[in-house]
Amino acid sequence: MTDVTHSSPTCTLVQLTDLHIVAADEEHPSGVDTAAVLQQALQAVEDAAIRPAALVLTGDLTEHGRPAQYDRLRAIVEPVAARVGAPLVYAAGNHDERAALRRHLLGTPPSAAPLDHVTRVGDLRIVVLDSTVPGHAHGGLTPEQLEWLRAELADPAPAGTVLALHHPPLPSAAPLAAAIPLLRRAELADAVAGTDVRLVLAGHTHVVSAGTLGGVPVWTGGPLATTLDPFAPGATLHGLATPSVSRIDLFPDDLITTSVPIGALRVSEVPAQTMEPALAAFRAAAAIG
Repeated sequence: MTDVTHSSPTCTLVQLTDLHIVAADEEHPSGVDTAAVLQQALQAVEDAAIRPAALVLTGDLTEHGRPAQYDRLRAIVEPVAARVGAPLVYAAGNHDERAALRRHLLGTPPSAAPLDHVTRVGDLRIVVLDSTVPGHAHGGLTPEQLEWLRAELADPAPAGTVLALHHPPLPSAAPLAAAIPLLRRAELADAVAGTDVRLVLAGHTHVVSAGTLGGVPVWTGGPLATTLDPFAPGATLHGLATPSVSRIDLFPDDLITTSVPIGALRVSEVPAQTMEPALAAFRAAAAIG
């Protein structure tokens, strides 16, 4: 039997996480000009051949949750989202402030309630959970949030569901991230078990990583701000300037997540007109449609 591989995804998402944007007159966190990195990342998205179905921003959108920081973020991301024709899907992180986020980024009335919401892009459903615990760095989900999630997932979406939240429901190889985890992640595993959730997207740890939650793939995207070095000895904290975004390609019966470095040095390039015949030959040999 021939193994048929889908050559093109039915839906592509772009994840940006841990932006830590500050106002123009504020000091950059860890010495990184996060607004400049964000602009570079968005330019890479615009320059890409793909057109994402959504831009998913999984928390720590700002450094302090201040109104001016959300205003600056909004001014950067909204024009790009409009040009690429992709909705912006926001999750709150532990550096964010719910009321200011709603008022200055979303343009909705301020509220301290969890920012849980649903966005549909075609047949795909994106469910966002607010895993923040106000005043704390660790994450958690209330019984009411889990009940809301169960009720939403009770009706499957035609192309399934991507669940997004800031705190990954995984352990971490970075000691700092391990000290501020998502609590009681088994309860979230129980809520998604047997549902149409295909992937869980998260951020928070400042380390690109992957795992599973009750058999569901979990992807922790790399930050635009400082990356943590998981090889640092003991509790030592090493910050690395290796920003990245994540590309999530969904196929009818499969998916793949890809970390895309931002600002990396290009050391070679083969033009498309040279590569296309070679790719066609490889596809023909593998009988890929």
